[in-house]
Amino acid sequence: MPKQNERKLPYIEPTIRTIIGVYVTACGILFYLHPDQRWIWIFLLAFAGVNLLISAATGFCIIEKSLKLLRFRSELDEITELNKARAAAEARADYLNTLSLFDEVVIELSLRGCIVQVSDCWGKLLGGSAGLITGQPDTCLADYLERDDRPLLEEGLAKLRGGEQDTVSVRFRLQRQDGGESWVEGRFTLHRQEGRIQGIRGVLRDITESYLQEKRITQMALHDALTGLPNRILLEDRMDRAICQARRMSQRVALMFVDLDNFKQVNDVYGHKAGDQLLLAVTKCLQESLRESDTLARWGGDEFVILVPEADNLDSVRALGERLLESVHKKLFLEDVDAYISLSIGAAMFPDDAESCEALLIQADKALFHAKSQGRNNIQLFSSLQSQGLVDKEFDLGSRLRAAVRQGQIQVHYQPLVDARSGCIQGLEALARWHDEKHGWVGPGTFVHMAECLGLIHALGQQVIEQALAQLRRWQEQGLSLRLSVNISKRQLFSPDFVHMLLRLTEQHAIQPRQLTLEVTESLAMQDAGQAAACLAELSKAGFVISLDDFGTGYSALSHLHEMPVNELKIDLSFVRRIKTAGGRSMVQSIADMGHALGLCLVAEGVEDGESAQILREIGVEVLQGYYFGRPMPAAACHDWILQRNCVRRESTEPLGGQPTSASNNLRSAMG
Repeated sequence: MPKQNERKLPYIEPTIRTIIGVYVTACGILFYLHPDQRWIWIFLLAFAGVNLLISAATGFCIIEKSLKLLRFRSELDEITELNKARAAAEARADYLNTLSLFDEVVIELSLRGCIVQVSDCWGKLLGGSAGLITGQPDTCLADYLERDDRPLLEEGLAKLRGGEQDTVSVRFRLQRQDGGESWVEGRFTLHRQEGRIQGIRGVLRDITESYLQEKRITQMALHDALTGLPNRILLEDRMDRAICQARRMSQRVALMFVDLDNFKQVNDVYGHKAGDQLLLAVTKCLQESLRESDTLARWGGDEFVILVPEADNLDSVRALGERLLESVHKKLFLEDVDAYISLSIGAAMFPDDAESCEALLIQADKALFHAKSQGRNNIQLFSSLQSQGLVDKEFDLGSRLRAAVRQGQIQVHYQPLVDARSGCIQGLEALARWHDEKHGWVGPGTFVHMAECLGLIHALGQQVIEQALAQLRRWQEQGLSLRLSVNISKRQLFSPDFVHMLLRLTEQHAIQPRQLTLEVTESLAMQDAGQAAACLAELSKAGFVISLDDFGTGYSALSHLHEMPVNELKIDLSFVRRIKTAGGRSMVQSIADMGHALGLCLVAEGVEDGESAQILREIGVEVLQGYYFGRPMPAAACHDWILQRNCVRRESTEPLGGQPTSASNNLRSAMG
């Protein structure tokens, strides 16, 4: 054994040295005893021979010792390498065990993308066991991906192999063994050893929760919370893309502004929950009529926008709009909401009407404005309106009306209400008038409807009431005792603070509520008879006089009239104009008889000649109004007119009918 030789080797050299010493000593003694020179040569030759033998023996021992040392060193190196390899394996195992504590998967791939080794978290990520795929050199990572995501991974690994990138990051979906899917972010790099590429190493991280959260945030940022439709941001992005493609392909793009008619009425009467239900129903109805390539977006409130890429022509856009109108009319029905729902649509076309997204939106909005002004429930195309010179004028008029209402430029004119028997002034009706510097006098039939479409009717109505009450106070201070009639819009009637506002204004101007007659159109009162009756009862209880205007145009009122706390009926001018005919007189007579039976006062408007006034007197109508007696006049002119007549009925501050209907009296009693 090597260790035994190592123990003998240290005694060889001292022994040789001892022999040489003894030999040299003996030679010296002989030389001293025998000084004869020949002995000297004998000894020298003998010494050289012995020295040679000793050197050879010593060299042999040294060589043998060196060889044994080399063999021992080689064995030591082998043992050291084995220990290093064992330590590296243990360190690698410890490293992998440490990695298993994390939720990330460490994976080693071949250059072809096949799985060589993975950490234990692979099983958790895959919803199974890691052992299922180890030992299978032909199993590629791409086999576990969703089919649509595999090209992304292959492209990333190809960039690594080609040296285009040092690291790549790829997002993909793994097919889990439990049937689900995991969103994974993988980061990969090349594995080199001694400068040579050995394979690909990477880290896989489960990002399912963060991806879904990111998706939810994106959904919230780009979609409407209620309907789930694209919002303005996403719509404008799609518009940009559609217009860019249309420019390249020489195509057209249509944009349609859709407004839901009577939506504010549903919100005010039935509440916001019903309004939300209505918006969802409209959304579903519109989506069913559109192509997959079309985009339906919610612009805000009750407005929608439809983007139609690759539109054919104006006729196809008009046909689509009419199809949408018909679809809503036929399909839309809300439980517990008795309201007529319709759409107003304005459309514009790229590049015929505009060259940019912003301009296209403006033109479509102008067309929508015209559709509303035409009575709603219709579609208007910007191109058709522009050829008639209508769009710019109406849009400009709407903008100027906004400014006029905001700056308090709406005027109030007054038309006399005359006692049919005495001819004395019974009261005055306050009527809104608007004079614009650019367009001159604008008729109430135009700007009142426009104010309703623009959402200005509440502010406009309040301005009229405030001006009229202030003027009534001035007349009262001048000794004129008059009763004032004002028209009430549906938004005012159903406003929760309307009664409080009226009481505050009458108190501010020292006017008694009984001096103020509130005229509500029959159609408005019948839109929701129950709600209207409750609102009118509250106004009547507060002391205001209630007049049902335009009576006779809606026959549904006859069945609900006895439930309304009404003091007077105002016969519509369409009947008054036919009063000279047998049929017209018969109709007015029937209305008068019914009103008198209910204890109501009858007022006829639109009286333009003496003959009509005489027939109405004979029928029994108490109050007359029309051009025959006086046109609507500014306050100063009306004051002069009153002074010229010098006939103001002293009891004019009392309700014309004296008392509300019997049914309304019962309703008042029930309310305490």
